[in-house]
Amino acid sequence: MSDFEQRLTQALEQQPDVMIPAEFAARMRAALPAQTQLRARGPVRVGRTVAMVSGAVLLAAMCWLAPHSSASFRSAAFDMELVLLAELAGVVAWMGMRRDA
Repeated sequence: MSDFEQRLTQALEQQPDVMIPAEFAARMRAALPAQTQLRARGPVRVGRTVAMVSGAVLLAAMCWLAPHSSASFRSAAFDMELVLLAELAGVVAWMGMRRDA
């Protein structure tokens, strides 16, 4: 190893002495702009709103399908109405659960 490489390696391996003044944090805090107090918002209940909208859409779809269906499992409209009824029951059951977390 040459003398230059040895001095370079030694310079790179030397750790600098970092000195942070005691009042540094106070100076930085003083330099920041004043913060305004933000109001705490309540929890956002997106799921409940989506459930209400989907329940209304399901009910409208069932009313639209009702005149076209006959009480037979061979009728596609009747089958679709049963599926929509099951989905509506699931939405109503979900909304009926108490969520006070």
